[in-house]
Amino acid sequence: MPHHPMGRVGHADLRLCSGPVPHYREIVQLGGALVEYMVDELGTAETLRKFSDPIWFEAMASAMGFEWQFSGATTVTLRAVSEALRGKEESVGIWIVGGKGEKAKTKDALPEELREPDAVTTKVDSALVQDGYSIYFHAVAYDEKMRWAVINQGMNVEEKLARRYHWSWEGGGYLNDVEEIAGRKESAVLDLQARASERARETILDVVKDEPPKRIVYKILSLRKRPGQKTLADYGLGGCIKVEYMPFQFRIPKKVNEEALRIAKDAENFVDLIKTPGMGPATVRGLAFLASLVYGAPVSWKDPVKYTYAFGTKAGKPWMVERKRMLEAAEFLRSAVEESRLGEKTKKAALRRLSSIVTRSS
Repeated sequence: MPHHPMGRVGHADLRLCSGPVPHYREIVQLGGALVEYMVDELGTAETLRKFSDPIWFEAMASAMGFEWQFSGATTVTLRAVSEALRGKEESVGIWIVGGKGEKAKTKDALPEELREPDAVTTKVDSALVQDGYSIYFHAVAYDEKMRWAVINQGMNVEEKLARRYHWSWEGGGYLNDVEEIAGRKESAVLDLQARASERARETILDVVKDEPPKRIVYKILSLRKRPGQKTLADYGLGGCIKVEYMPFQFRIPKKVNEEALRIAKDAENFVDLIKTPGMGPATVRGLAFLASLVYGAPVSWKDPVKYTYAFGTKAGKPWMVERKRMLEAAEFLRSAVEESRLGEKTKKAALRRLSSIVTRSS
């Protein structure tokens, strides 16, 4: 199987929303027209790069009728584009698979070459980056040369927020710090994929390969039994974090998957380790505590966010710090709408929405 270098290039935080989407048929038509124009003008590789860019994706979702802060900007946009391309994938050159629930299980729908990056990107977002969001939406866009973009979306039920994660086939590897992440900055996130966590990853791999699984489980669970020491904050490693409710990523797990540790003994590297069946968030978190508290290997607790939404404009709407890129995206999409064969009503509505992006980004 060929190696597929990759990088997670961004994520965005969004408000959870529910209910039917008005004018869904128009959204499907518009989404299809935008993607076909992008492929005609830019080619499939550059179109996939746009899907993996949070700002470009945000602009496209806005053009299709979604405010920046709603979770439907991800789920409905991708569903609509996928529906628009159905039956035309070969002629357009882009395939999109995935969705919510059962549709998020993309393995059988993907070519063999894409199954590993598909699985590992989602495992990184769910187990290595523990930020309080549970992945509930997963989609993959790809072309015939097996270039791809992955978009995951996680849900924080407590705060009624969703967070979007973008990946690309290009550069960086599975474990890196090359993200262009957008959204609300969390006070602390367990980030084992960060470069700052490299020694912790090495320690975890050594421990799993060298020590009996039963002993590893005992060591992790023993950390819970120390009087008054249940979280990183109690060990003095997170004392600056003030919370009324202790998020799960600060808790030493009550259960660790011993069988997963046994299977992972054969792992050649850290990516192999996290691909192990049963190596879920709780077991990974337990290993992170073990590496940090027992073996002294530092773990990153910094949210890997690189740009945020800023508030305070006259209209009370947010604008993104990366205004130049948003303007470029909006102007390109304006051309796409104007040159499309869409009805005048649909065109005018999309152009009006794109104008609002330009106004608040200027």
